[in-house]
Amino acid sequence: MPFQFSKLPGYTSRGKCTPGLERKILRYMPFTFLTIIFLCGAPSVMVRLMEWQGSEHAIEAFIGRVDMIAAGVFFTLFNAAFVVTTGAVLITLMKGPGYVADGYKLIDSESPEKLTDKPWIGDRE
Repeated sequence: MPFQFSKLPGYTSRGKCTPGLERKILRYMPFTFLTIIFLCGAPSVMVRLMEWQGSEHAIEAFIGRVDMIAAGVFFTLFNAAFVVTTGAVLITLMKGPGYVADGYKLIDSESPEKLTDKPWIGDRE
């Protein structure tokens, strides 16, 4: 097996970090996304259901403005919620066990070579 993940030495399964704020955030995120969708879609639906007086062109322009503002607010809030969710997922992953992905011993790991006093820097004996 040339490539195998193994846990870091000294890691104990009981040493798991306690859940923090990131778990609460992840628990509320589905509700938050649904709320964002509902609250940003509600003005567009409400404007279309109301009776308006005035020219057809002015009414369509107003409805278009409401739709554009709702879309802008939706994308802003959705992006913010997505960033917060991504941060919470990353913190949850970082609190997990540590793994060694490509652990290998270096040739000179036990006794590093000494530098010589030659005119160029970095030449080794």
